[in-house]
Amino acid sequence: MKPFKLFGIKPEERIQALVALVLIIVLNALFIWRMHDLFMQEGFGPYWKTFERELHLSGYDPLTYLGVTDWDTVYNVYRHPLLAFFIYPLYLLNSGLSALLGVNCVQYIVALFLVVCSLYSYLFTYRIHREILLLTRFDATLMSVFYFSMAYIMLSVIVPDHFTISMFLLLLTLYVSGKCLVRNKELAWWQSALMFFFTAGVTLSNGVKTFLAGFFVNGRHFFRLRYLLLGVLIPAALMWGVSCWEYRTYVWPKEQARAAAKQKKAAEREQAIASMSTEQQRMVREQQEKRKQVLARQAAKSGTPMKKVGFLSWTDTSTSRIRSIYENLFGEAIQFHRQHFLGDTLVFRPVFVSYDWGVCYVIEGVIVLLFLVGLWAGRRQRFLWLVLSCFAFDMSIHLVLGFGLNEIFIMAPHWLFTIPFAIAYLFRNTCGICHFLLRATIVLLSFYLILYNGIPLVDFLLSPIQSTI
Repeated sequence: MKPFKLFGIKPEERIQALVALVLIIVLNALFIWRMHDLFMQEGFGPYWKTFERELHLSGYDPLTYLGVTDWDTVYNVYRHPLLAFFIYPLYLLNSGLSALLGVNCVQYIVALFLVVCSLYSYLFTYRIHREILLLTRFDATLMSVFYFSMAYIMLSVIVPDHFTISMFLLLLTLYVSGKCLVRNKELAWWQSALMFFFTAGVTLSNGVKTFLAGFFVNGRHFFRLRYLLLGVLIPAALMWGVSCWEYRTYVWPKEQARAAAKQKKAAEREQAIASMSTEQQRMVREQQEKRKQVLARQAAKSGTPMKKVGFLSWTDTSTSRIRSIYENLFGEAIQFHRQHFLGDTLVFRPVFVSYDWGVCYVIEGVIVLLFLVGLWAGRRQRFLWLVLSCFAFDMSIHLVLGFGLNEIFIMAPHWLFTIPFAIAYLFRNTCGICHFLLRATIVLLSFYLILYNGIPLVDFLLSPIQSTI
């Protein structure tokens, strides 16, 4: 947990870190170039309309752009309790630069933050393979490249959402926990509390993974009163208290004001319709009905919730789990579908899209098979059980409860690292010709994924945006 040692780039990492940094910067530069005519307007206009209307990268939201441009608690305060406060310094920096230069510098500021998080996500992936899973330098590099060649990991380096930050923090947590396991040391309560502060502050559900890390590292000592109280219960209670305070202070008054304004607008609309001719009223009613049908179709993509109020309103009981697994969970997350490329499920993209080429399903099958065999090979390793417990927690949220099931692939940075970490145990348990064949397979898969995912992504970034404004 020594910052300079933890974030310092080691000699054996320098070349690949430089290569990764250049590639990450290039992708971010292309994305800035694509959007900058719209997003760098002079002054501070209604940016939220521009961002929400024009920024379509799968189902990712432009909330970070909104918060850095005009700060507010733009995220759901129960799911992302401290994220708005974490980006507040970026807002201050953007305000100063915008006042000085006369343009909105949000893209450059957020891109710089994403570049740092993406680079260290790569480095922590490499270090986990190298120092915890004990692979050779070549194999650790190969598995790290394999991970970043997957579709929604490659995409995450440019997405102005919270997922890249979450991936960085989760990999950091796994790295620190893995080092404790290797050195046969326990996590201190303050380490657990500190990691929970950041992981849960960005995404509340990820805080559970910090507690899982403490359980697998400390074993039965996890339940010692001091650790349980100071490292788990008090931080969790404080985080929930902050979420409730945020809602009452920032969100509830605005919801009340919006509801009142909506009611007033509806009344004015009804008065205006009443003053129209019969034909005009018929046309307006038809437009309203069409709008209701569009909203109903969009709501249908979110599935049927267990309840329509509270947290259970985010659940989904009707979307097919089986098809979600092979088309989205292990499909779109790893290989982009060519049809509806980067389409938003809540706008135009169907929940399920099939691959045009049968070979994509073959590739998916090979990766899943290697993943399952890797789980068997590492079945006695505590670190793999830690990683797998985090994966199981995510799957219980998405596949069992159905939270975000219709766009589960955008959550890939939260759990997709489980695949290369599991496959890494195959490298540890093979030798001779088997090791050579495994290495060759991962090389071919990485090369294929880089081309298959990279070419359409770069082509998308280079194509001119079709503005709807």
